[in-house]
Amino acid sequence: VLPSQLLEHFIHEANHHWIMDLCICRDASGCRDHPIDLGCLFLGEAVLGINPELGRLASKEEALAHVQRCRDAGLVHMIGRNKLDKIWLGVDPGHKLLTICNCCPCCCLWRMIPDIDPSIGRKITRMPTVTVAVTERCVGCGLCAEGVCFVDAIRMKDELAEIDVACRGCGRCVEVCPADAIEISLDEELFVEESIQRLSPLVDLS
Repeated sequence: VLPSQLLEHFIHEANHHWIMDLCICRDASGCRDHPIDLGCLFLGEAVLGINPELGRLASKEEALAHVQRCRDAGLVHMIGRNKLDKIWLGVDPGHKLLTICNCCPCCCLWRMIPDIDPSIGRKITRMPTVTVAVTERCVGCGLCAEGVCFVDAIRMKDELAEIDVACRGCGRCVEVCPADAIEISLDEELFVEESIQRLSPLVDLS
């Protein structure tokens, strides 16, 4: 899971960007709550082999604008090397394809994580150094606990919001809180270093 504050780093790192014309998960689920035309963003050299009927090559500026529209629509960014994408897109090499999904409750990962075996669910992780915390400004409105968290990690306790260890750090609760009572923070220097160490062996963005 990638908080919105961190996504720009990977977009700037990549030399190739591809925007899908639609989200196949929302389309297949008949989603009525979020835009179907806001699809995945793919990064890396392998995007050059994607069927042009599925979307288009984009500049860094267009990619940044796309993810901003996704955030404005309340979608959650997830980033990783998805081997299934290599197969269904028919592209190669797989280690040069990075997927950024923009997920809503209709999407496969969102719908499955609270219910699947923890050994699988743990593969969807919080980015290193990211912290999400409820502050003393919480007024107990409960909005953040009403279907906002895609892993059900935030609940009301003693009339205040409480975040448990299942939190993946997406930051969606931060964006919906009317009292600005939830904060997301990161150690930027450690984030860049640790994220590069985690992703570099998996995906070549050059």
